Amino acid sequence: MLVGILKPFRNMYYSALDVYKQILDYNGIDYIELDINSDSFWSEIKNLDLFLARIGQYDNDLALSAQIIPIINLFLNIPCFPNYNTIWHYDDKVKQYYLLKSMGFPVIDSYIFWDKIEALDWAKNTDYPVVFKLKGGAGSANVKLVKSYKQAKSLIKKSFGKGIHPYLFDLPGKFKAFNYDRRTIIKYFLRPIYYKLTNKAAPFINYNRHKNYVYFQKFLPGNKYDTRVWIIGNRAYAFKRFIRKNDFRASGSNNYDMDRESLDMKMIEIAFNISEELSFQSMNYDFIYDENKNPVLAEISYASGDFPDFSNGYWDKNLIWHSGHYFPEYFELVDALHMPELKLPDIELNSPYKKAKLLNYD
Repeated sequence: MLVGILKPFRNMYYSALDVYKQILDYNGIDYIELDINSDSFWSEIKNLDLFLARIGQYDNDLALSAQIIPIINLFLNIPCFPNYNTIWHYDDKVKQYYLLKSMGFPVIDSYIFWDKIEALDWAKNTDYPVVFKLKGGAGSANVKLVKSYKQAKSLIKKSFGKGIHPYLFDLPGKFKAFNYDRRTIIKYFLRPIYYKLTNKAAPFINYNRHKNYVYFQKFLPGNKYDTRVWIIGNRAYAFKRFIRKNDFRASGSNNYDMDRESLDMKMIEIAFNISEELSFQSMNYDFIYDENKNPVLAEISYASGDFPDFSNGYWDKNLIWHSGHYFPEYFELVDALHMPELKLPDIELNSPYKKAKLLNYD
């Protein structure tokens, strides 16, 4: 058996790749690292039993995955994680909404326009506030509460004009998403200067502008938290994320509730059903409630930046709880390699952020 691991761009560090490698080493499974820039990439691919990649939210990561994963997975018939079904809509809220809506799954009503005049006409007659989103972003970045036609009109004109740069969009909102951490804010401004002086690649500066579309979402007040449900195969993990003070956003707030008894199990059932019907290997679902207290989806994502992930156990499809400390990457490999006997070693991690996932919240 041979596993190929895609080498990240620009010496980027993805802790998930460390976890994959340690699990593969512990189980005696051979792997090679693959460089998309190498002439031998496509000849090496054909020898694989599994292609592994960690796709980031940078434009070139997303562009590369869109180029190669359909070929590897659909045309060369090589198993991948993530596979095509799981990745094609990653970090694109427009694709996600169209997919979920067309399949009849409960998703927050959204209003997406590809025409400036139609967007302005809608904005004149809609009820405010509404939520404006760029199609990409995480941790509550690129999400803004629009309270008036004037604000909506400005965003529409900008999108259908020079475009909206995601790194510079709504800086006050970003700083609130950072929980006003002074050190983080200072670093945010100094990064472009550092990378320019050192002549290093700055992936977070090189985002493309978002142009010629707008995405508005119905605002559902009264939600003090969202519920994140993570489905990997036939396993589920879930926890609540509370909104920030004087804000409506929960993602990235770092304010968690681990009480399993307080969770709405309907959300887990819905998430299991979606993952099964759409053949997702791994998917995070962010739920809130609509006006009638029914669960609705805000967005989905194959990868998670939140912890504690599977730090204290999971539910199976019968909603039976299994206690224990697991890594999501372990379950991803179990499923992708079809190896339920795969063993999980004691994982050593270099990333301080990832270490937080090992905490026992029971």
